[in-house]
Formats: sequence, structure tokens, C-alpha cells
Amino acid sequence: MNHKKPPPAAIMLISTLLISGGCAATATTTDPIGDFSFPDITELTATVSEGDLIVVITCTDSLIDEHIAGAVFIDADQNYTTGYLDGTGSDYVYLYDVIDIVYMDPIKSVTLNDDTINPNTLNVAGNQISITIPLTMLGNDDGDMDIFVATHSQFVKALNFDRAPDFGVLNTIDGSVRIPHPGNSLAGGTITDLAGDSTSPDITRLDTDIENGIVNIVVTYNQNVEPDDLSYGEDLTGWIFVDADQNLATGFTNTEQAPPTFGIDYRIEYAIGRLTGTDASITKIDYESDLTESGFTQTEGVLLGVPYNDATFKVVANQVFLGIPLGLLGYDDGNTDVVIDSFTLHGSLSGDIDSVPDFGYGALDTSDGSIKPLLSCTDPKVTVTDPVGDSSGFGLDGDDITAVDICFAGNILLVTVAYSSLSLDDRAVTTVVFDTDQDPDNIPEYYIAYSIYDGKLRANVFGVSVTMRDATHLITMLGNRMYLSVPLEFLGSDDGAMNIYVETANVADGERTIYDRAPDTGFISIDRCQIKGDLNGDNQITPADAVIALQLAAIGVHNPAADVSGDGRVTSLDALMILQAAAGAINL
Repeated sequence: MNHKKPPPAAIMLISTLLISGGCAATATTTDPIGDFSFPDITELTATVSEGDLIVVITCTDSLIDEHIAGAVFIDADQNYTTGYLDGTGSDYVYLYDVIDIVYMDPIKSVTLNDDTINPNTLNVAGNQISITIPLTMLGNDDGDMDIFVATHSQFVKALNFDRAPDFGVLNTIDGSVRIPHPGNSLAGGTITDLAGDSTSPDITRLDTDIENGIVNIVVTYNQNVEPDDLSYGEDLTGWIFVDADQNLATGFTNTEQAPPTFGIDYRIEYAIGRLTGTDASITKIDYESDLTESGFTQTEGVLLGVPYNDATFKVVANQVFLGIPLGLLGYDDGNTDVVIDSFTLHGSLSGDIDSVPDFGYGALDTSDGSIKPLLSCTDPKVTVTDPVGDSSGFGLDGDDITAVDICFAGNILLVTVAYSSLSLDDRAVTTVVFDTDQDPDNIPEYYIAYSIYDGKLRANVFGVSVTMRDATHLITMLGNRMYLSVPLEFLGSDDGAMNIYVETANVADGERTIYDRAPDTGFISIDRCQIKGDLNGDNQITPADAVIALQLAAIGVHNPAADVSGDGRVTSLDALMILQAAAGAINL
């Protein structure tokens, strides 16, 4: 399927036929000839008649003596947010496979929602595939449903296939072709990357756009990456990080990207080569997990391609093409921040990773193609150095602190901890302590504890408003430094005035052996130079700040910068005054 082709015009035909005293509604849509190799769909017809859904797929060439496979995705309740498969809205998936064997009848395999059903529901004749499904098997549906079909000739699953209609779904009653969910089309953009800046793999360009609810991604390399029968392209992996809600405070583990990091909601992963195979999937938060409910960001993988969904992935020469429906990204509006890492099997161990944009240079905004800067200090930075080699540890990496940098990026607290050495198996635990009420006689209100063991980062934030919350997505490791990006909402929506110190030890808390501390005694005291009424940290007062003030007033959270009236509370009056200040009517 070619996501880039526009839907053909004048393709819908609706007819009502009287058959044996019953009413049969027929809906038809055509598909461009030559947009897929084989089987190439030219027409899709859906008929609801006498208690059956009849789907006829017409192809360009004869299907006799050929191996064919495909699926019919059926949204019976026409609700794209529900279904048997996440992200497609399909309540039923009819999956078929026909294997041709010399001197024998073809072997037909047919399932409905993974349950084997009568293969006689499928018939192949000439260049047509006919599928008849009793409505009783579709929850006794009334026949008014949305469908799309896919054909291919792969075993198990297909990452490249022909789809009809090319975009959206065909309604079985009125014959309309529509995008069932918010199908934004956004300009996207391009990032070029310096050729030769990575040993291998070497990305030179990243292109994205949103068309009819599909995120199209093209990754261009400086060398051939396409496997073939005689020679294989380089075994490599690509990780495309997607911040769908553009919110740092949400997401899951990200130890690869850029100081400082940002909240990764989805990670699109692909692999190419003889050792890794050629495949693609999406990692996302498993919200139904007990671990997620208790504060961790437990993740799960979603395989891409038919029969799981209609996402596509193909490799041609030095380019990788992905088409990801927004349904697989939580039905996002398409406004996302994207970065990509690519590496070989050896490079993942040695640290040879090519990133686009380069480390620390921001992320691509898929809505308009702009490069969105990752966080940078909006207030003066406070730096504390610590002597090298003063750790009492036993030569463990990650125990000897050499410096701590702290500053604010709006409402985000940035903490950088430097070590004399740091590895993917440091075994020491670092604890960053936040005394938000600046009372050293009381137990600190919040702390983040993190460590790396067997190459995996583990981090949690503890405090008075959260018993435990996973914090791995707030931390980035690069070289001998750890970069923490901590939203103030994780610290009780503090006003920014606090005392901080950093310790390394054998365990996170309780009775433990302290290896090193920065500073050696006392605290690092910081405060935020915040403009009264500037609640989103962009150093200006805008209507967006008034909206935040209203939200704070509604949930009863106090923020000194929002209390512009000076009555010790955040109310709708403060929101009104901030709105007036944004319009230039008053000064705060």
C-alpha cells in the first residue's frame, strides 16, 4: 500500500437490490491499479444480504495456483476507540491464508478473532476473493458496519500489503469512504544529518508528515540497508521516540536520547538484517498492568502489520519507510515530538549510536517540521564541584561524584550529576534529595533514587504526595553524566525554592553505606526567578497562563506565581488578572 497516494475520486457506488423478497445493500470502492505487486486490489465490494456480510475483493491478476493471504477488518459498532485489536477499532478480524500445493487442492486456513472457522466461508475464483460471514458470527450485527481489507502473500504476517480503501474505511450500507477518527493531515518536515558523523549506521535525513491519519516516516541512511538473497544490508536497529502529548511529565523509560530527556509515550522499533531479521513493533505503556497502577511504567509491545493492524514497514536501498496510523499512537492529533536513534548490534554495546537530531539539539515537531529545542536553563545555573577520588566506594562505577549542576527550565528542574566514571553496570545507587520546605530538621519531602544494573536504568521518585512513582523517563545517561529533568508537579508543585544534595550509596535509603556526597556538607540552595503570572515558564504572560491559573484554582493547588492578587489563594480572580495582564490592560 502506498500511503502517499490520494484517495481516488468518484470511487463510490451504492445500489439497493431486491433479492428473493429481501433487501441487499451493496457498497463498492475502487483501488488504484499497480499500487502493489501481488495481489493487487482493484475493487472492494461489500454486500449485506439475507443475514450475511459478503465481501468480494477483485484483483488485477488471476489468483489461481498462487499463495495469497489477507484480512478483513470489521468495525461492527463503528466506534474507533473500541475493538478486538487496539488502535484499529476493529471488533472482528477475519484472517485467511490460501497455500497452493501441486496436484492437490489448495489448503485454506480461516480464522475470526483467532478462532478457526469454516474454510468454506472463503472462495477464490479467477481474480476474485469472496468471503461470506454470517452476521450471527459478528454479534448479530445489523449489517451497518465499517470495513477495510488487506491482501498480501506473506506467511504469518505482512508489513507491506495492498489495502482497500487506501485510507479510512468503507461503510457497508451507504458506501461512504471516511477516516473514522480525527485524521489530521499535517505538513511535517525534514531534518538533515551530517553524513559521516557516525561509523555505522549513518543517518543522513529524517522526513515525517501526517496524511489522512497516517504518520509517514522516511529514514535515509548513507549506505544500503536493504537485505537481499545474495547480500545483506547492515544489521541495524532503529528506535523512533514519540512524545505524543508533548509533555515531559508523562511517558516511560528513555536512557538513549539527548540531555535533557523528554517524556517518551511510544517507541517505534525496527530491525533490519540477517541476524536481527526484518521486523517492526511499537513499545507503549501497559496501562492495565498492576505495576503501572502502582506507579511504574510497565510497557508492552505491539507487533506491526497485518493481521495485527494496518501499519506498514518496508526497506528499499538506503531508505526505511514506515506508515503508522494515529490509532496506534493513542489516536493522537498528530502534533508530536520525534527523535530517532539507530545503531548496530555492536554499536549498542560500544555506544556508537547515530541520533537525529544530534544529542541535545531538540526534537522534530511533526505538525510543522520545526525543531523543538529540548530543555535549556531559563534561570542562572548553580554548580557545585566535588573532589575526584573522595568516594569511600569499592571502585564501583557511579559512586564518585565530581560535580552537580542545577537550574530551571521554566517549571522543570534540571539536575546534572557528573561522575569520575559511569558504566552500564555501576551497582551504586544515586539519591537526589529535595528539601522543598527548606527545613533541614525535617525528613526531606522528596527524593529520586536511580541506579544502573545489567544495562538497565531503574529510577523512582518518593515523596509526600507520591508513595512511589517510576521516574526512569526523566533521566538520561550520556558519557559520565546523568541528566535529570524533573517537573515541579513531581515535587508537589513547589514554588522552586528548595535545598538539594546528592548522595551515592550501596542502597537507596535506610541504613546504608554512604560512598560520596555533594556537597560534602550542607545543601545546594536554589530559587526560581519567576515572573509573577508566568505559570508555564516561557518568561512571558499569555492567555495560556490564565488557563493554568484556572486549573490550579479548580483543583485547589497553591502556586505563589499564580497568586497575583496576593490573598494567599489561587482563585478565578487571579486567572482574570493574568488574562488582563496578557492583554496589556494591567501590570502585575
